[in-house]
Amino acid sequence: MTETLSPCGEMVRKSDPVRFRNALFAPPEAREGVFALYAFNLELAKIAPMVSEPMIGEIRLQWWRDSLDMIFGGGPVRKHEVVEPLAAVVRGMELPRAPLEAMIDARAWDLSPEFPADEGVLETYIRDTAGALTGLTAQALGAAGQGVEAAERAGYAIGVARYLAAVQVMVGEGHAPLPSDGIGWAAMRDGSVDAMFAQDVARLAHGGLTAVKRARAGRGKVPRAAAPALLELADARRALEGMAKADTLGALAGAASSPFRSNFSRLWRGVSGRW
Repeated sequence: MTETLSPCGEMVRKSDPVRFRNALFAPPEAREGVFALYAFNLELAKIAPMVSEPMIGEIRLQWWRDSLDMIFGGGPVRKHEVVEPLAAVVRGMELPRAPLEAMIDARAWDLSPEFPADEGVLETYIRDTAGALTGLTAQALGAAGQGVEAAERAGYAIGVARYLAAVQVMVGEGHAPLPSDGIGWAAMRDGSVDAMFAQDVARLAHGGLTAVKRARAGRGKVPRAAAPALLELADARRALEGMAKADTLGALAGAASSPFRSNFSRLWRGVSGRW
């Protein structure tokens, strides 16, 4: 499989193996479009870690906004390993511009030392990154209307689980990834319990679990072909249930599903089309 992967597919395989494995359950004719959307997400996500100052990051984000202008302008697009296949799926499936722009705009927060300024900012960031990506992927696989809304809710839940799973790493890098002032991050790195931290985590996790329920309420509106966009939801739900009880960084990191259980569960869901 890896010998015949496109550049986008190879990028996703290396940098987002969970989404890569899920994409393999997509119909073969649609798989490259899914890889293109996931690669677009990776291109945006890697900007902040790669730049030395926010202005350079903003210039790179603007490069992607200009690329969207070309894609939606209907003419030639940049010769680029992600832009060209992204243009193909956007034009071929008539994907909307707004969520793609939201994905770009949200990544400006990655460049800000003030992020997350408050709970609303963090929730919007997750909605406009993972939520928008999942909705677009479902559309690329044939979802429409309420099916896309269900996928966006699922994506939000997946995004919350992924974000919380990364909190320990972010704290280790010197960031304050939750909005409440007064969390003792230095003490938490040493394994301390912090009630304010626990409250922030529980609030975010419960919001993700609510999104899981709302997404599954719309399951009947999502065509089976679009299920690969949502296969991560079951793992996210299990992780969020554990994360909601976490009061230390170690407990939060330990709440993620085991790789073996996740892989076995994903295989069953991918074959059955259930999420």
